[in-house]
Amino acid sequence: MLDVAPGADEGDGVTGGQGEGVTGGQGDGPVLSAAEGVAGGQRERLLRMARRAEELKGPTHDAKLRQAIELVKGLLKDGYQPILFCRFIPTAEYVAEELRAALPKAVEVAAVTGMLPPAEREQRVAQLGGYPQRVLVATDCLSEGINLQEHFTAVIHYDLSWNPTRHEQREGRVDRYGQASPTVRTITYYGTDNQIDGLVLDVLLRKHKTIRSSLGISVPIPANTGEVVQALMHALLLRGGQAAMDGRQLSLFDVSADIYKSLHAQWDNVTAREKQSRTLFAQRTLRVEDVAREWEEVRAAIGAGVDVQRFVEMVVRLHGGTAAQKRRHVELALPNHAALREALLRANAGDGERLAACFELPAPEGTHYLTRTHPAVEGLAAYVMDAALDPLLEGVARRSGVIRTRAVSTRTTLLLLRLRYHLVTMQGEQTVELLAEDCQTVGFTGAPEAAQWLAPEAVEALLNAEPAGNIAAPQATQFLQRVLDGFDALRPHLEETAQARGQALLEAHQRVRTAARIKGVRVDVRPHLPPDVLGVYVLLPAGQ
Repeated sequence: MLDVAPGADEGDGVTGGQGEGVTGGQGDGPVLSAAEGVAGGQRERLLRMARRAEELKGPTHDAKLRQAIELVKGLLKDGYQPILFCRFIPTAEYVAEELRAALPKAVEVAAVTGMLPPAEREQRVAQLGGYPQRVLVATDCLSEGINLQEHFTAVIHYDLSWNPTRHEQREGRVDRYGQASPTVRTITYYGTDNQIDGLVLDVLLRKHKTIRSSLGISVPIPANTGEVVQALMHALLLRGGQAAMDGRQLSLFDVSADIYKSLHAQWDNVTAREKQSRTLFAQRTLRVEDVAREWEEVRAAIGAGVDVQRFVEMVVRLHGGTAAQKRRHVELALPNHAALREALLRANAGDGERLAACFELPAPEGTHYLTRTHPAVEGLAAYVMDAALDPLLEGVARRSGVIRTRAVSTRTTLLLLRLRYHLVTMQGEQTVELLAEDCQTVGFTGAPEAAQWLAPEAVEALLNAEPAGNIAAPQATQFLQRVLDGFDALRPHLEETAQARGQALLEAHQRVRTAARIKGVRVDVRPHLPPDVLGVYVLLPAGQ
């Protein structure tokens, strides 16, 4: 097909050249010199070419645009929300304008280019995401820095980039963590009779793919754009003509020109250095079992999506809101509570009254995927903790409490500890000291003076204990006071717990360094004693 999408310099030539041609090239002016006559003839020729290019605008004569419209219609019909990436700003604006005219009115089309400030680009993308059917036309100003996975599920490379990693950057904005669609479509669009497209596809993309298959990662072209363009032009002139027309494979690097050899050598040198780097840092020598062990420990410490869901629903309900389970998400009706509303509004979550949330991927359209580090969850957690530590706020969480529950058969006490450590790293004569914090819950049965300490698994299970009966405030105070009065008897075990946890952290650091073959670095973990007790909770049998 004929590639006639206008570029930036085409628009400039039409606008400026016509005015000069009409004013200076016609009429009863002075007699022109030979040089001026030649210049005038060249100007007229350029104007004719510009006018001819202008006549090719629109799907009637622009075969590339016409086929692109059909591709977009097909993607929309299949339920995809596409992005078309163009190389030049005028091309993006032109394609967006023609798509608006060709697509149904229900489809919203927007163009985002480098003409917009970064903040306005994000705002326009967010606004476009509110439409059920949408098409975004963009330049490579959106190929980095802005995540597009929430609103788009397909990528069309309307213009091929001369740097193959740019294609991966474009697709990576959509095909990334948080993408709700199980399938992301990508289309590399090119002209069969466009020899430049053929060179980019058959030479640059092919070599890029070979390197990626070998290393498992991408290695960008080390040369600047001017060198790449010059090499492409030489290849087109020396090898492109008849070879491109008769179907023979083009090759950029089998010609004895210095420019090809230089570009090829630069790329191979960078690839070789990357191979050496990967061997030096030994990423591929890490054992999966070692990584999995550390990952499981971190996951157990921070919780999973079900823990985040339980926390969010509990906080909303305890403050007077509701949480209704839908098929694929939870509908939260927010309470009339200023602090909680402010926390959610700061996170740009919900409309101030309701919040559609999910806690596992993929996230349905129009919902907020809430993780442990999502600003909304962090805001709720910060308020709950502040209210628990400040008695004037009267929060729903408490630093101490007593309940009757069927989860225990004898009096059981849980202690929430804050463990602090000095993490010291020594390499040669250089020493770096950091302060690290950890939280841990321990538990025991009976009185503090004769405490029987529980295994970590038993303590973990008791965190889900449900109340089964009321207890009078004076009696609750009495049980708590017994624990507080017996802290001297508990202190040795609490310090042993801090020491053991510090040793476990040290061993984890050593395992990671051993697996990564990091040598010459010594690590020491020194606990700060005694540990802080942030919470005391007494669980009584239901019938007592």
